[in-house]
Amino acid sequence: MLTMILYMLLQTAMLVFGQVALKLGMRDMPAWEWSWPYIWHEVILNLWFLIGLILLIGANLFWLWLLDKFPFSQIYPLTSLGFIFGMLSGVFIFHETVGYLQWIGVAMVMMGCYFIAKV
Repeated sequence: MLTMILYMLLQTAMLVFGQVALKLGMRDMPAWEWSWPYIWHEVILNLWFLIGLILLIGANLFWLWLLDKFPFSQIYPLTSLGFIFGMLSGVFIFHETVGYLQWIGVAMVMMGCYFIAKV
């Protein structure tokens, strides 16, 4: 059980930090446009986008392995750990304000993950 939780923490962290990297990559970009020169210069050559893409591909490949190793009914609900990592990333990386009701929601998600993994 602990192994499953640790693997899910790693997979979820890869997903969230992949999304964080994409957000960091978009931070200094001009307004989005659907043109090849824009996509080449602003997206493909953007280091943060490349990091995000690598993390997201790795997380999805890791997810396939997890699907093979653990019961779906236990690991899929643990993907909600992404809500926690996402909110913490918003606070610590992007300096966003999070209200007390959101923190209560995070506590409830963590309790739910605990009960699901406990089975």
